[in-house]
Amino acid sequence: MPDRSEIYKQVIKYFDSLRTAEQSYIRQKREEVYAACPRVRQIDNEISILGITAAKNAVESASPAKDIQELKAKMEELNAEKKQIIKSAGFEPDCLNIAYKCEKCQDRGFIGQRECSCFTQKVVEMAYSSSNMREITANENFDNFDINYYSSQPEQSGAMSPKENMQIILSVCLEFTKNFAKKKDNLLFYGGPGLGKTFLCSCIAREILDKGYTVFYTTAPQLFKTIEKERFNRSQEEESQTGFSDDLQSVDLLIIDDLGTEFNTSFTSSELFDILNTRLINKKPVIISTNLSVKELQDLYSERITSRIIGEYKVMKFFGRDIRIIKKYS
Repeated sequence: MPDRSEIYKQVIKYFDSLRTAEQSYIRQKREEVYAACPRVRQIDNEISILGITAAKNAVESASPAKDIQELKAKMEELNAEKKQIIKSAGFEPDCLNIAYKCEKCQDRGFIGQRECSCFTQKVVEMAYSSSNMREITANENFDNFDINYYSSQPEQSGAMSPKENMQIILSVCLEFTKNFAKKKDNLLFYGGPGLGKTFLCSCIAREILDKGYTVFYTTAPQLFKTIEKERFNRSQEEESQTGFSDDLQSVDLLIIDDLGTEFNTSFTSSELFDILNTRLINKKPVIISTNLSVKELQDLYSERITSRIIGEYKVMKFFGRDIRIIKKYS
């Protein structure tokens, strides 16, 4: 695992580079617009002068509120004219405005002296994965979730069809993301491979990230491998630093995919219980995905683990045909 202080330096550098690239792009775009629309340059100069005048009037004017209101109205008029000119020239009306990846901190990584959630998320991603979660979830979102891969025909007479079942699961997932700030639900997805469990985990992760929360997405084997490495391979200097276990407990949403595929030992069981129990106490949501049935989970893990999962989680069974096979041969 990389040194924590080095990760922070890399993340700070990332946000500096991000802003530099954005500012460079806007400068180039501005010159392009100015060349095509000389009036836009004039408007920007007029707006700049009005800003200086407003600051001066705030100090020297006998009726600053009235003067500022008039100047504000004039700026709005100029900005409206500017947008119209830019649009008429074939540019996007807001092409000279920076499109921040995070509006809360305007891609600074900090809000005042406090870390923004986007900064914390970037630290997590750099510390434990070479991949950016937003790239992983770029195509795995609710807009791309096709419920038509699930059959409308029940597998047994009188039973619910896979499609009907998935409609219920999908509504639960959408409700989870919609009310994430208010309700602290936990979800368990179980069923055979290729039924959309991991895809839906990614969909939820994407929605929660877009809302400005932090998400830690890991497979069970990766989870316990990293915990073991931290427990037994940390140097004395690293002991004083916050690490993997702290991040597991501090992120807003923890997603554990493929539970049951790890090598199960007393160590992994103990760590799993600690993770789930601590997050339950702290009302920090967890989503678990597994190919195991509820009975298999009960056989594999201790009662204190399964009782927390079954008792404290919304349990949803996935069934139907393997979507990967359907896609391959359709």
